Amino acid sequence: MQPLEQQSAEDFRDTPHGRQLLGGFRGLLFAPDLEREFRRYLGRQARFAQVLGACLLLIVVAGYHSVEWQLYAESDPRWLRELTLLRLVEMAPGVAILIMSVFHRRVRLVANRLFPLLLVLVGIVAARIDIHYEVSQTELAFRYGAGLLIVCSFFFLGITFWRALISAASIILIDILMAALILSSSEMQVHWISVSYYVLLLTIGAISRYIHEYSQREQFLVRQLLGWVAQHDSLTGLANRRSFDAALRQTLLQARRDGQPLALLLLDLDDFKAYNDCLGHPAGDALIRDFGELLSRFSRRPMDLAARVGGEEFALLLLNCDANSAQAIAAQLLSEFTERAIPHPASAQCGCATTSIGIAMWQSGQTAEQLYQAADAALYQAKRAGKNRYVVR
Repeated sequence: MQPLEQQSAEDFRDTPHGRQLLGGFRGLLFAPDLEREFRRYLGRQARFAQVLGACLLLIVVAGYHSVEWQLYAESDPRWLRELTLLRLVEMAPGVAILIMSVFHRRVRLVANRLFPLLLVLVGIVAARIDIHYEVSQTELAFRYGAGLLIVCSFFFLGITFWRALISAASIILIDILMAALILSSSEMQVHWISVSYYVLLLTIGAISRYIHEYSQREQFLVRQLLGWVAQHDSLTGLANRRSFDAALRQTLLQARRDGQPLALLLLDLDDFKAYNDCLGHPAGDALIRDFGELLSRFSRRPMDLAARVGGEEFALLLLNCDANSAQAIAAQLLSEFTERAIPHPASAQCGCATTSIGIAMWQSGQTAEQLYQAADAALYQAKRAGKNRYVVR
């Protein structure tokens, strides 16, 4: 018999998270569906960093502009008016989106897509201010604002590595183009010092962000693994008793709300203890895995659930399934399992492994516990009637 951890890992390997964890992600990209799931996870994790980044932006820009008002109020009022407008453009959009994302879920869902665009917009403004200070050669000049934004793109916005890298590279490219249009050739030679500084910040930020995001992605997949293990049976990969109980209550509420029929099938392997005693526990585990694989093929619809709820006891929860359909599924299950002809030396039926099934249809006003008890009573009745059959209550 395999260790529990190894069984869980093998079952998880067949899930998207498991395949991605085992396959690696050095390019920092998952499969499309998993990538969207990770970005939602990243957005939730980065909420505090985004708020902190917005607060720092407000403090820094407000501090800059306070000094700039004192510096340029008399010497260059025209530039001060333009500078005030530029500072507002720097602050207002990002802060407004961040505030709205706190109160509106729809804005929150698209906020992380907007942050890279806002970053480039603010980068254009910062580059314009930096270049003006280069030309004016003011004694007190708040240059390298674009450099601060490059750092922010990697550490505060909660966006993925590739979006941060593209945003930071775009800021540098825009700065170069803007400088080439505004500065003279001699001034442009000096400006390349600023560009080299930006490239250095981008390199440091990109390396740090890559390492950090790789760890985040690994942590995300491991968290999914732990969640999957907590909700699934390690031997069969089916839902375990805990997740089955939660699903039964939730599905019953939906059936009541939508007026849909709900069927619960409880299944028990016949004479399983005798099978174990004759052939040993490894053979018993193999039988349980084989039956779990068969049962999983009867829960293909989104709201269907196959679960292992005990040692050799299983459950099949079927929403929008009437009594006739439930009986047809039970009959097919019995037939397909018998056709597998798994030898059972202690079987009193046909010399092979069989199962008994109890079917309960949800009745109006019935609780989840009462529905389960009805299916359990039907299963007991099927056992007493000779096994390898189903009974409906």
